[in-house]
Amino acid sequence: MNPIFLYSISIVLASLSLNSVAEVDEEVTVVGTRTERSINDLASTVNVISSDRIEEELTRDISDLVRFEPGVSVGGTGSRFGLSGFSIRGIGGNRVLTMVDGIRIPAEYSFGGFMDARRDFVDIDSLSRAEIARGPVSSVWGSDALGGVVSFTTKSPQDFLQDSERSYVSAKAGYSSVDASTLGTLTLAGGNETVSGMLIYTRRDGEETENAGGNSDLGPGRESPDEQDIETNNILAKLSWAPSEGHKLTISVDHFESETNTNIGSDAGTSVFGTRINSRNTDDEKDRTRYSLSYHFDGEFPLASQVRASIYHQESESIQLLTESRTPPPFIANQTRTRLSTFAQEIDGITIQATKQLEIGETEHTIVYGMDYYETSVETLRNGGIVDSAGVAVPERLPFPTRGFPTTEVENLAFFLQDEISLLDGKLLLTPGVRFDDFEANPVGDAIYLDPRQGNPEPSPFDDSEVSAKLGALYRFTDSLSAFAVYSEGFRAPPFDDVNVGFTNFASGYTTLPNPDLESETSESWEVGLRLSGDYYSASLAAFTNDYEKFIESFSAVGFDPFRGLLLFQSINRGEVEIDGAELKIDADLEGIGLDNFSFRGAIAYAEGEDLENDTPLNSIEPLTAVFGLAYDAPSGKWGSNLVWTLVKNKDINDIDNPLIPGAPVNPRNIGRLPTAGYGILDLMAFYKFNEKFEINVAVYNLTDKEYIRWIDTGSIGLDSAQRFTQPGINGSITLRFTL
Repeated sequence: MNPIFLYSISIVLASLSLNSVAEVDEEVTVVGTRTERSINDLASTVNVISSDRIEEELTRDISDLVRFEPGVSVGGTGSRFGLSGFSIRGIGGNRVLTMVDGIRIPAEYSFGGFMDARRDFVDIDSLSRAEIARGPVSSVWGSDALGGVVSFTTKSPQDFLQDSERSYVSAKAGYSSVDASTLGTLTLAGGNETVSGMLIYTRRDGEETENAGGNSDLGPGRESPDEQDIETNNILAKLSWAPSEGHKLTISVDHFESETNTNIGSDAGTSVFGTRINSRNTDDEKDRTRYSLSYHFDGEFPLASQVRASIYHQESESIQLLTESRTPPPFIANQTRTRLSTFAQEIDGITIQATKQLEIGETEHTIVYGMDYYETSVETLRNGGIVDSAGVAVPERLPFPTRGFPTTEVENLAFFLQDEISLLDGKLLLTPGVRFDDFEANPVGDAIYLDPRQGNPEPSPFDDSEVSAKLGALYRFTDSLSAFAVYSEGFRAPPFDDVNVGFTNFASGYTTLPNPDLESETSESWEVGLRLSGDYYSASLAAFTNDYEKFIESFSAVGFDPFRGLLLFQSINRGEVEIDGAELKIDADLEGIGLDNFSFRGAIAYAEGEDLENDTPLNSIEPLTAVFGLAYDAPSGKWGSNLVWTLVKNKDINDIDNPLIPGAPVNPRNIGRLPTAGYGILDLMAFYKFNEKFEINVAVYNLTDKEYIRWIDTGSIGLDSAQRFTQPGINGSITLRFTL
């Protein structure tokens, strides 16, 4: 770890005054321990993004959501498939658990160049908050919490029915120049202490996201983004019933759907196995629907003082259609090729969690225990064909329809136990926790998967179990100063598509093999931290080291089949990865230095990672990033503004595994990653409340019109023009909200 960096942020912390007069608000989180806790009482690092902050920053999507969260990122620039999942401290994809109201978001799945189902299934306007747990937390949440957890909580009727209000109606409209998108949200809520309900509907229409590119030429040299039309709809409905004090039942329905039409101009004029690609157009649809029934109990009986239980069903589907005009040798007549890929998941589950507070001698205990059970069904199908200009079918070497893996049922049963122990009159807080997960995958080899032309073997079932542990400690030296340390473990069960992947491409000369002997990926994390808090400020400093083992490498070359003349590929467990880093966060009310109504926030994230087996840098690590914000809120509360400065260090050749050096020869089979320059950008946000019923929010992003490429997006550049992956120049957003 960079010693100069650690020394510098230590000086910043030490320079904070301990004098006090006006308390900084404390943030409350659930994701760290499954119980409501102040962030200052956690022996770990958690960030909370409130709905107020979402509104003030004019957040449109999950990428905007973490715009000002160093160490957390979302990629997807320049892709037809849209935004990818979250990356936390250099670990991303399905290694970060993402949930909505405690229910897992569908997993990512990709196959070849025409299928990439991603995890952008949430509309931001439906959220009351987002919580981000950094580092492994499988002792709390189980599989996939290898790199961290992103937990979304949707809005509820109680968020709108304050005090004696019995009804609430609001309409919100917005526009963003960055993608010419319009937004409309209607919110209805009503009820009383016994029965309450809510309905939120959001519609978004937009186009491709702007960049700093120049030409709109067809082909890989294209700098402008590929043209897109995007439409999304989201409905969230809830009905709550509180039959008596301490008891509440809530029925929730959440439906999200999105359709994106793309003209992939950057592919026009390219060649695949000697065939010229004239044009490619895609129609990609995805949807997610969730039904859940939750029960909350708050009271006292021998086994629990609080119970949280839910039963749920969720289904999702990604449908991706490609229509391609192509001209094969001798380049006389055109053909039309189609590829239709689907990926569907269904999950049914039940969660029961109980909390009991006890006093044993001079110690206080908050015991959390319970079980999670969920059953997931996953299925994929690929179909396609080629017709000539006369509409006559052209034979293909690939058999259709086909599956990349057999339809699979996955069962997971888990039991967890955690004890928050308060000692020494509350000065010392110990939090041991343990979780046992048992999982089993049962594939079904149907006629499509076992088509003799495909050559797939009979799929193999898979079962395994994991025990994940955690031990955290927090010590309060004074009311203003505390320190924490935590050891935690994480794991990810082998994915269904790695255990039983099945695909043979005779044209390219390779086949894939299943591997029922795969082991779970595991991680161990050590983190220490220091927190300072006063009436004018709060600050935290954390340093961590994470060790990851048995990472699964998909489609690794394992040999050659001389009988069929095919290369053999298989998913296998690889060696070790280590990630070290440090993070600093400061929030301050500047009234203490005479700047009334001004506030400051700052955050810095630094990490370095290494593949210990190959002794190479880890390309998933983001560069050193800092975010500083200065806000002003008028004494009247009618208006305010926030200026945010984001600074990102360059990513140079020495920090990259297989760097792409400009001007050097390029291996088309292993292109490498382009180094990125450092950059700084300024964003300005403001609001004005005309009255209690009408409010306007505006934002101007990238005030200096800076041209830059984010490191997370360089993995998608390939042989295309890097300009197409630049971020937008100066752009603006506006929203208007009217409340009855």
